[in-house]
Amino acid sequence: MLVESNKIHPLLLLLFVITLTACVPDSKNPLTGFDRDAIDASLYGSWFWKDDDETGYLHFGREGESGMLQLMMVELNSNGKISVTQLLGHTSQLGENRYLNLKFVPPEDGISEYIILKYEISDKGLGLAFMDPSVVEKAIEDKVLAGSLKRDGPFSSVHLSDMPEKLQLFVSRHDKEVFPEMKFLPRLYN
Repeated sequence: MLVESNKIHPLLLLLFVITLTACVPDSKNPLTGFDRDAIDASLYGSWFWKDDDETGYLHFGREGESGMLQLMMVELNSNGKISVTQLLGHTSQLGENRYLNLKFVPPEDGISEYIILKYEISDKGLGLAFMDPSVVEKAIEDKVLAGSLKRDGPFSSVHLSDMPEKLQLFVSRHDKEVFPEMKFLPRLYN
């Protein structure tokens, strides 16, 4: 069951691309600092996708000791292989828009910084949008944001190093360009 006619599989593919090629921007700093009391509890629960080759689940809740937002992604492919990925972080809100600041636990393939995603929860389910690397690359090249770029053939790694205040200003002004496409996952109800 999918919420929209377009398959959610590109979301999974993008998560693999993140871990294998590091081409999605990461950030030394989150958009906002961690506030234990401000985590968006509407994320708590399980969300899923299913296509011909795999079934996957995103489980959100609070990590026991730190109180941070914990995400466990579990994928089961058609061959019976299970893959589990864990991320920790927190939520941020800028105006009406909401964002996830997540780090892989343990760091994945050299990604030890924050991955920033935009999200929304609606009657369509949980929508997730990743940063467009070309928009962030241009901002770094134009010295709008501090960061570094490394290119290796068709792949690039984009690392933001600016302070949260500058990231907030940039994201607020360019939200639609930075997060151009949102994919939705339905909620799994008990």
